Amino acid sequence: MKSENSEDELEDHVEEQEEVPTAEAVLSPAQAAPPVKEESRVRHFFRHLARWTLGVLIVLGIGFVAALLLFYMPLRRQAAAQTNELNAAQSRISQLESQLAEKSQLEKAYQESLQRLKQADLQNDMLNLQMEIATARIALYENKKDQAQIALQNASAILKAIQSRASASQRAALSEMETRLNLAMSGLEKDTFAAQSDLNVLARSLSEFSASLAGSTP
Repeated sequence: MKSENSEDELEDHVEEQEEVPTAEAVLSPAQAAPPVKEESRVRHFFRHLARWTLGVLIVLGIGFVAALLLFYMPLRRQAAAQTNELNAAQSRISQLESQLAEKSQLEKAYQESLQRLKQADLQNDMLNLQMEIATARIALYENKKDQAQIALQNASAILKAIQSRASASQRAALSEMETRLNLAMSGLEKDTFAAQSDLNVLARSLSEFSASLAGSTP
């Protein structure tokens, strides 16, 4: 009888153990998951700071682009316009310099032509002077003092015209010729031989002077 009772008590004890829920069975799935650590305040602060910093940088970038469009672009257009004006001015200066160079060349050519004309005119007067001296010499050989006197007077007028257009270096030689011509004119009445001799010397001087003019012609 006691053994039966013992067996019944053992079975009841085992059933009671099976019916009592374990601690793991009592806990909910949410309670069973490992706890999530709460975000620290410092990390949260820096996260917000980074967002604000990024936002400020974006705003500053937009402001910089706007300032570039509002201020830099008009200045760039103004600089481009000034550059165009400067280029136009330089082109105009180049044109004026070219015209000035052409004018200078024309002026130089004009002066050279004028100098050649003066030389040609001077040479022509020298030829006329030589012809008058040759006429006076022939008249003296033929003893035609009146014709010689007229030729020498013409020669004196031509010589004075030559002296008025001659250079300083030429006037010394022309002055000597004038002296020789005056001696010949005064010798017509007193000594025709001396007058003829003076005219011969004058003729040689005129020939040498005329040759120097021809050699100096550009």
